[in-house]
Amino acid sequence: MTDVRILVADDLGAEGMEILGQAGEVTLKTGMDEDTLRETLPGYHAVIVRSATKVTARSLELAKDLVVIGRAGIGIDNIDVAAATGHGIVVMNTPLTAAVTTAEHAIALMTSLARNIPQADAALKAGRWDKKKFVGTELSGKTLGVIGLGKIGSVVASRGVGLAMNVIASDPQVDESMAPAGVQIVHFEDLLAQADFITLHVPKMEATTGLINAEAFAKMKDGVRLIHAARGGIVVEKDLLDALASGKVAGAALDVFESEPLAEDHPLRGLDNVVLTPHIGASTTEAKRNVSIDMANQIVTCLTTGIVLNGINTPLIAPADAPRVAPFLSLTRNLAGLLTQVFPGTLHSLRLTLQGDTTHAATEALKAEMIAGALAPKSDIPVTSVNAAHIAEQMGVDVFCDESSVKRDFVSLVRVEAVIDGEHHRISGTVLGHRHGRMVEFDGYLLDAIPEGHLLVTFHRDRPGVIGDIGRVLGTEGTNVARVQMGAPENGSQGPSLGIWNLDNALVEGELQQICEIDSIEHAYSVQL
Repeated sequence: MTDVRILVADDLGAEGMEILGQAGEVTLKTGMDEDTLRETLPGYHAVIVRSATKVTARSLELAKDLVVIGRAGIGIDNIDVAAATGHGIVVMNTPLTAAVTTAEHAIALMTSLARNIPQADAALKAGRWDKKKFVGTELSGKTLGVIGLGKIGSVVASRGVGLAMNVIASDPQVDESMAPAGVQIVHFEDLLAQADFITLHVPKMEATTGLINAEAFAKMKDGVRLIHAARGGIVVEKDLLDALASGKVAGAALDVFESEPLAEDHPLRGLDNVVLTPHIGASTTEAKRNVSIDMANQIVTCLTTGIVLNGINTPLIAPADAPRVAPFLSLTRNLAGLLTQVFPGTLHSLRLTLQGDTTHAATEALKAEMIAGALAPKSDIPVTSVNAAHIAEQMGVDVFCDESSVKRDFVSLVRVEAVIDGEHHRISGTVLGHRHGRMVEFDGYLLDAIPEGHLLVTFHRDRPGVIGDIGRVLGTEGTNVARVQMGAPENGSQGPSLGIWNLDNALVEGELQQICEIDSIEHAYSVQL
């Protein structure tokens, strides 16, 4: 992508801004409300936010050029992912960067809560020596219940084991084999009943909003202590206040709240058995620097190569696999696009067949690119790997994917097959040197063509002078030919020959018609990839 424009809507950091600046035009504009963001987004290809800016469905209505929304951090509740997906816009975050920092803050909150450290500090600085007042409780031997065993929760659980705590965890996506050493997986209700300390590390979504409510508190041990450094709204604050007042909950330590910033008159501010911090779980020098660098690099990678790292609404690609997979992504998309532009009838089905370890490392991502490439010429709305599967379903296009040996001549190969107007067509390609995509077969024609950019595809009778005739038309109109590849009919049949012409620019108006009028030309197509 050329002439890249990137909008940074929340403070990102100097290191990240420098990386972005090397890739394109960068604008820093913070403090935008919905209306301002909506008016600003048109013309930008990427927008980066932290937790302050809200990317709503309405704010995206005019963002026709937007390719990616980057969340510098973990939580994505300030982004309408469903709306972004509908527009074909990638949403990505940086889940690893702040995992240790946020986990360490949760441990710090737990320690502070257990030993009354903030309260003791405040009393001593106020001139009091209330040694007898601040009797705490040991962590060693206590049961720590970790709700959510993702990247942050796993670090917290491991730290809890290191503190000689009995660590149990609840996460419907994690089984015993996936848990950190020394951590026992239990049901949610069993965790509530057994834990002395409960710490929350789940994302905020429909299933987790209000997860810790009056019903949950009633199932907990008397005197339980709650640590919350996930996202506001997972704990029902009114129910927490009632549980603190009754003594059901002995104390709570909170870094996030239902509404931020926390109101000056909020009842939580006045409780001695509550530790509060202003959403600083990811606020360390190291995390701020790393999240800035990681987010910037991910945005640049997405815009320049099409590789999406840490995508929320796209198939996942492991960072280690990204360099070798990237050329196959663009190749697969272009092969599918070439098929449906040469044969523009009704598309009934698509099938992707993969060969080799490289392609198998990104099956779902390659399938999404195939669908996007095939459907983009047929759709009135932007089709990307984000919304391709949904659009295919709406259009009634069946999609299949296989992994097998297609051609033994190649270590890795992708084959796209399509049924169009009831006829079966196929196209295959590989990557040379981990960089150069090649089309090696097209409906039985064997060739070595580059399926990129502006193409002229010809089916012509193989007669002396036909290439010259085509070249004269192109030359007369000022269209330069960068490369030509010819393919003979399969098994020496008497069918037409195939020509793949790489052009420096698109055909001008009337040029394709002139080529079609050449006596030896049976069919000719202008293809844009």
